[in-house]
Amino acid sequence: MSADSTRTKGSKGEELAGRYLEGIGLSILEKNYRLKSGEIDIIARDGDTIVFVEVKAASSFAFGDPLGWVPARKQRRIARTSLLYLSSHGLHDAPVRFDVIAIDPARTIRHVKDAFSAPDGFSL
Repeated sequence: MSADSTRTKGSKGEELAGRYLEGIGLSILEKNYRLKSGEIDIIARDGDTIVFVEVKAASSFAFGDPLGWVPARKQRRIARTSLLYLSSHGLHDAPVRFDVIAIDPARTIRHVKDAFSAPDGFSL
């Protein structure tokens, strides 16, 4: 699969995930927030909580369940980028949550709240 088709699939998945999150009452603050330290697919607000969402969309199950596609290295990168986002937006004391949304080939959305925590040594 080419990088363009992977990017297109990811964009469609993120759009679907964004509509889903808005449908359950979250406000989207940012999409595709990118820094040198990493990228966060969606940043949303759930009441007072800032939610950092990693979206994984699969066109097949050939590589397994998309929920398993957020390894510890990726979690650390998301946590590091979230710290920079919080700092740059004056949200040091805001409660945070890290969610994963998986979209399978049938376009079924599975939303895992609190899918992971910031690694030890990170202070949020």
